[in-house]
Amino acid sequence: FTSISEHLSPEQLVALLNAYLSEMTDIILDLGGTLDKYEGDAIIAFWNAPVDQPDHALRACRAALRCQKRLAERREELRRAYGHEVRMRVGLNSGPAVVGNMGSERRFDYTAMGDTMNLASRLEGAGKLYGTWILIGEETERRVRDAVLAREVDLIRVVGKEQPVRIFELVGEKGEVPAEDAERVAGFGRALASYRARRFAEAEAAFASLAGDPVAALYAERARGAAAAPP
Repeated sequence: FTSISEHLSPEQLVALLNAYLSEMTDIILDLGGTLDKYEGDAIIAFWNAPVDQPDHALRACRAALRCQKRLAERREELRRAYGHEVRMRVGLNSGPAVVGNMGSERRFDYTAMGDTMNLASRLEGAGKLYGTWILIGEETERRVRDAVLAREVDLIRVVGKEQPVRIFELVGEKGEVPAEDAERVAGFGRALASYRARRFAEAEAAFASLAGDPVAALYAERARGAAAAPP
């Protein structure tokens, strides 16, 4: 967002943001999400409040996938209009939160707060490290694993938290993911198992075979270092 805004006039920037935010927000609302707020180019939303939604985690995952699909459909159009390729990252997390009117006595917003929300924000940022577009927490993955395909990416400890958490990349809804992509996910899983079993040379070769996958490239480098100097 910062690099794009630097090269656009204020009028152009507002037009681009309005086009982007309108499209993404419509998808979120259509899937029963509650819009919390906008922060620059960021959209913060949640599900399961104010109305109970037993399938809230799946709704959120579907919204993330559809937002990515719609943005991909409009990417060339936006590039021609504004001179920049627009992409988005998404962080999803499930868990307890405090939801209600918060703020001062004179001005307040209906919002959600808590560690669950903070981790979702951290996952969005972590996507940049792994080169992924949608990262979800382990509780979200547990709730949706029968309906979507996701691959475990790593075990991380984010800033401000002591306990590590497993994170997953959301690939797509089952039945809609091409067979080739599903096999690559399975291949990555086998390589990750080798890596965690400390078979580093074997893992490096397996990760290296997944050309074009930024997460696999990151692990190939890790495996190469671990083979040379075992932890």
